[in-house]
Amino acid sequence: MQSLPKRVADYAASRKGLAEQPLRGARALAKGKAAPLHESCSRSRGMGSHDFFAFCTLLRPLELKALGELSQVRHLPAGEIIYRAGEASDSLFIINRGMVEIPPDPGRAVIGTYLSRGDIFGDVETLTELPRKNLVRACEPVSLRVFERESFPKILERVPSFFRYLSGQLAQRLLQATEAAILHSHCLELSGNLANFDLVTIYQTIVNSSQTGELSILDEDREMVAAFFFDGGVPRGGQFQHLIGEEAFWQLFLADDLRGTFTFFSGDARVSQSIQAGGLMRSSTEMLITALQARDEFQALRAEMPDGFATLQRQNPDLRLDDIPPGLHAVAQAIWKLPLVRMIPLDDLYKKLSVCEMKIYQAVHELTLTGQIVLASPTSFTQQVA
Repeated sequence: MQSLPKRVADYAASRKGLAEQPLRGARALAKGKAAPLHESCSRSRGMGSHDFFAFCTLLRPLELKALGELSQVRHLPAGEIIYRAGEASDSLFIINRGMVEIPPDPGRAVIGTYLSRGDIFGDVETLTELPRKNLVRACEPVSLRVFERESFPKILERVPSFFRYLSGQLAQRLLQATEAAILHSHCLELSGNLANFDLVTIYQTIVNSSQTGELSILDEDREMVAAFFFDGGVPRGGQFQHLIGEEAFWQLFLADDLRGTFTFFSGDARVSQSIQAGGLMRSSTEMLITALQARDEFQALRAEMPDGFATLQRQNPDLRLDDIPPGLHAVAQAIWKLPLVRMIPLDDLYKKLSVCEMKIYQAVHELTLTGQIVLASPTSFTQQVA
């Protein structure tokens, strides 16, 4: 079992050199009006300054040790029910790894939600001592950090900033829910700033409203970054930067430094005439689950590898694919064809290939494990060439 200090250290290493982003609220909107958000959960951007693991990097060693001592880690298999509606609430949960699902509840007009690494749930009910509002279950093997209410007095004494952190999340959630109710009062055109609305919420808004139209994302210079076309709430085609189809969709959720604005134009007419219609054939739920799983795996993989400035160097004249997973053969071959002698940094591979960063890192990882390439700092590479 990985300790809290070790997990925070891994988090800090994985976030090196990346911009911080704000907290994202957990809510879902239905046709024409704002649907009630799950009162028992909140979603933090896994890369944001308000994320639990980012918050922990700001703590003193004794405070970090106290949080570890005053919480427990629970590992659950896929399908395990974490709690049911109506049960007593005695603890809040933070997801270390994996995904949990809050299934739809037609009786309360609440739609389904998926939560992943860094998301918090059960906090409102535990803090207010109200019964659980929803059923929550693991949709894949999960690791949860559990804070029991009986430990709160000791946490308040030893780590008072933990409750300031929780208060900040609750305040942000209230603000976002208010903005969402105003913004989506007619649900004909959705728009906003990515600093206030996370991609998961935006995506689930469109999917659950069953609308046809195009989601466009502009950067801070008002330049088009991405465009995705939805048919009856189902994604059917899209582009993110130079990627198209599924690769574009995966990269959309991998891009943790995305800033700017989004707009969803309802209707058959497309704003971006160059967007390709095809390429997305899976269900909307499968697309989201796969994207969130890839995001979590990518963060873990990136933490294991050198920073993005490391350069690739071939160790063999010819590529060997025998020990590379078949699904990564095409990516490995594309990497091998690049002029690596020109000292291409790891992060620059994305700009030169037509696949998402997750597959690039997977292929580089496999090539490294099989001894076919090494990753070296630019300084050491320059010294070798000299």
